[in-house]
Amino acid sequence: MHDRQWFRSIGVRVGLLIAAGQLMLVPDPPAQAQWSAIAEQKTSYTTDAFQFSSARRLRLTEDPSQPTVVSADKPQDVIWEPALEVLHSTPTMQGTNILSVKAQGAIYTNNPVFNHADFRIQDRFSLNRDTAVLLRYRYVPNLFLGPNFERRTGTRSIQEERVSSHHWRAEVERRLSDLVTGTLITRFGLRRYNDAFEERNTNFWTVGPRLDYHANKWLTLTLSYLYERGLADGHKEPQFADDVSYYLHMVSAGTEFRLHDRWDLGLTYIHRRKTFTSGIAGDTHVDRFDTTNQGIAELRYHVAPAATAMLSFQYGKRTSTNVLREFQDSIVSIGVQYRF
Repeated sequence: MHDRQWFRSIGVRVGLLIAAGQLMLVPDPPAQAQWSAIAEQKTSYTTDAFQFSSARRLRLTEDPSQPTVVSADKPQDVIWEPALEVLHSTPTMQGTNILSVKAQGAIYTNNPVFNHADFRIQDRFSLNRDTAVLLRYRYVPNLFLGPNFERRTGTRSIQEERVSSHHWRAEVERRLSDLVTGTLITRFGLRRYNDAFEERNTNFWTVGPRLDYHANKWLTLTLSYLYERGLADGHKEPQFADDVSYYLHMVSAGTEFRLHDRWDLGLTYIHRRKTFTSGIAGDTHVDRFDTTNQGIAELRYHVAPAATAMLSFQYGKRTSTNVLREFQDSIVSIGVQYRF
């Protein structure tokens, strides 16, 4: 009798141990996908409304070859830049997949003809713990560049020049060591002009590397280079003598300082040289180039984990296809960003 009770007791204990072991082997429930959003508002003062959108997009992550019109008129303006980005983050076996959609506007106080919007969708996902891929599509519709002399009718009348841009971008980011991260950047794009400037319709592609050196917890150094080739319809339409085909070299160097738990300072220098390749007699782009030097300083204060205030200053100096007309612009911005 005692033996039976002993065996029954042992059986119960063994059963409990097996059940406990099975519970330990059951994997944790999968992490849930999360939604979040980032709202941002910047207010900027510029000394040249004609150059604002081009200067703003000269950053490596934007559109460093956006065309611009050189005007003798340099209107000052205040621009309101609201933006909203919605993100969907999904944990995966390799890491995290982040799909986001962003819309941004630029509203000019005194020159509303320059008002425009910028739309972007992107997906960033991990291949493994050291490698991530980013895919992005950006659309900027019907951007007003300025009044310009059209060539298609032969009258050289002054018309509004507008362009819509489509960009597809891919980045492969790889951690090369504990301190160094390398990124290969590629881009393909289309620029489609309004009817009066159709010969300027351009297809372009871009390639280049970026290196990030995390010197320590308060300092990161960044160096990047981009090469871009643009081929316009005008190269096969010599009757218009308006070929804006080009090749472009861009070098960017930056530093990110963590001044305090709540303060960040970013400094960036950009040098860009855009050389036009037209060989058409009578084309003002023959033997012309556009050289830009730009400096950006941005101070960020983290008011709270989800809220950041920003103050930035940007100065650029450019040449143009008119060798007698160099131009420069300054932009001062203040903004807030909130994540929820």
